[in-house]
Amino acid sequence: MLLYEYTGQVATELTIKENFVCVYQLLSEMVDSGQVVTTDMSVLRGLVPVPSLMGRVIENVSGFSTNTLASSTASHDAPWRARGIRHTTNEFFVDIVDRIDAIVDSSGTCVMYDVMGDISCKSHLSGMPHLVMTLGRARELDDVVFHPCVVRRAWDTDRTIGFVPPDGPFKLASYHVAQSLRSMPLRVLGEARCTENGMTVHVTVEPGETGSRRVENIRVRVPLDSRAYNIGVQCKSGTHIVTTSRHPQVEWTLDSIHATDSLVRLVIQYSLRSAPQTDSTDAAFVTFEVPGYSVSSIKVDALRLLRESYKLFKGVRYSTMAGSFQVRF
Repeated sequence: MLLYEYTGQVATELTIKENFVCVYQLLSEMVDSGQVVTTDMSVLRGLVPVPSLMGRVIENVSGFSTNTLASSTASHDAPWRARGIRHTTNEFFVDIVDRIDAIVDSSGTCVMYDVMGDISCKSHLSGMPHLVMTLGRARELDDVVFHPCVVRRAWDTDRTIGFVPPDGPFKLASYHVAQSLRSMPLRVLGEARCTENGMTVHVTVEPGETGSRRVENIRVRVPLDSRAYNIGVQCKSGTHIVTTSRHPQVEWTLDSIHATDSLVRLVIQYSLRSAPQTDSTDAAFVTFEVPGYSVSSIKVDALRLLRESYKLFKGVRYSTMAGSFQVRF
């Protein structure tokens, strides 16, 4: 997988032979004394250049490895960033994505709630820029894991993120948020009842707290008892797919729900080849996305450019999505 991301080629025996020097260099930079040191792509690209036809020609003709030459030139204070980078437009984009992990019981009570998130960036900046990012509610973050480019001292002192960014896409930080209020962008309830020869499952979906944002790409997956047959589904909104293999399930898809939309319902009825049990169908698994909404309220208050004189164009996007979101019946 790493070789594919690095070179764009599938890792086969032939590919490894053709890029043997590159593979060797990658393993040398990634592992030290049996311990994994780094797997960050931006750092690795700064230490080991992506293989090319010209690089192979130079190695064969001169006997010198371009990887070795690149490693020596990259050994400065920011090994994740090459020197002399130039862009016609200087842009920096930030994506803050919150993920909700939750378990909701049959009464609608949230028995487990957690918010994790990532700050992903895409940098197209010339020279050797130093950036300082200020976040709103930064002190609410804990278990923060930063990219090696971040100066940890600044974060520990005043909760600002100072860094020299790699060129291209990279993950600046991942975090956990201590939430006192359990905000739910989507309310999902489930109920399963035993009938004479099978089960009836009711699932309802309605908009929650999204700051008037639209909830998109909603998928509700309901695993069924392995003995289920004659599966019938009723729903007036969205589409559904019934899987009748060894592990039967129903997957319900809704394109979007707006804050003003009313409740929508899914009803599943099926028969069982033997007597039904109370735990035949016990949970549904939900995924969704809310573009433009931050459940953690983590915002970029300011982004300053230091040590470079050009004008910086910046863009910030927020979104909230379901992580491990389970509704029990």
